[in-house]
Amino acid sequence: MSGVSDRERIAHVVRRLSMGSHPDLVSHLSDTDTAIARALDLAGSAPVPPAMDPPPSLQASQPAQIASLIDWWVDQMQSSSRLVDERLTWFWHDHFATSLRKVRAPYLMRQQHVTIRAHATGSFADLLHAVAKDPAMLLFLDGITNTAGKVNENFGRECLELFTVGRDAGYTQDDVVAASRSFTGWVVNLAGTPTSSRLASLGIAPWAAGLIPSRHDRGVKTLLGRDGTFDLDSAIDVILEQPATGTFIATKLYRTLIGRDPDATTARRLGAAFAHDYQIMGLVDAIVRDPDFTADTAVRTRVRTPVEKLVGIHQAAANGHGGTTATPRRPAAVANVLRAADYLPFLPPNVGGFPQGSLLLGPHDLVSTFALLATLDTSPSPPKSVDALLARFSLFDVSSTTRHVLEAERDPGRRFALAAMSPEFAVT
Repeated sequence: MSGVSDRERIAHVVRRLSMGSHPDLVSHLSDTDTAIARALDLAGSAPVPPAMDPPPSLQASQPAQIASLIDWWVDQMQSSSRLVDERLTWFWHDHFATSLRKVRAPYLMRQQHVTIRAHATGSFADLLHAVAKDPAMLLFLDGITNTAGKVNENFGRECLELFTVGRDAGYTQDDVVAASRSFTGWVVNLAGTPTSSRLASLGIAPWAAGLIPSRHDRGVKTLLGRDGTFDLDSAIDVILEQPATGTFIATKLYRTLIGRDPDATTARRLGAAFAHDYQIMGLVDAIVRDPDFTADTAVRTRVRTPVEKLVGIHQAAANGHGGTTATPRRPAAVANVLRAADYLPFLPPNVGGFPQGSLLLGPHDLVSTFALLATLDTSPSPPKSVDALLARFSLFDVSSTTRHVLEAERDPGRRFALAAMSPEFAVT
């Protein structure tokens, strides 16, 4: 794409550093530097998910509870002043993909969300240590069955392949085994089960995770060239020492924010700086200060996900005069639409996370957009001019075809829907 206008470039910055279009904010930003500073501003109180009472047993868990949490999160994406906080919370939610389908307890998914949100803009090292002991993750990747003499490799394998060094980092099956042996012994006290009281007597509260020393493999392991009697934390420290870990995470976040992979030199430079202290906001700052972040070639190079579309549509439907963003009819409406699009938070299709890129394009995309429009509480009252309507979607550079289609449609509601289904809104 060439000849990107200043307004489109400002909107691009906001889109990439948040989960929405934020048209009211975009209209008041004067340049990309101001937009970057505003998007990275973490002033103000961090949002706290609504409380959820722990169930008396796994069987008593109510999966429908997750709909209320999703509704709250979507509202934060729409209205929170901490834009990059929401972008990074989603990034790590997708990175450490964990599914309610297997965990079964919305309470534990909520607790994991609290953990991810607490570390989303802080230290990746702290986040990794916390997620490795997270009850939902221990259930999802079978950490609770990983015991000395009967090693379960699921978390050890995914920790190396998907969460840290990456598939092509040169680790071996022996490293997977060594990591998995180091991670042995962790359990989750599932309330209402026959073992719950015994685990509570060992100091592991219901719905919490804890280490059972007798289940841990105390033997010497050789992990990524290092020998030691590693436990979970010391093994993770060894993994964090690998240059590949910094490079892998830096590359993935660069791809998210800029829309393509960095060249090898840039990836190594960013990765080395990141691995020095693993400060997430330091890495974000380094990426957005790269000229490629605001270059013409970065604009609209990513396919907009269903979650981003949902947020953008609701922001576009707001009155644009300081009023609140339109809200869904009910939490279940949003959850049902996102489930149909295979993009329901807390229910990723697999441990690799949610689909990206061209996998999101096709006839199903139009059907999904129709369904997202149907979640609006009331019919939108879009501006009469095409330019004003496009600005509600934070779209400023559109093709002559898109403009002609919008100008030819006289019905305001259908014109709003056509803007939401435009090729320009399909990408970000």
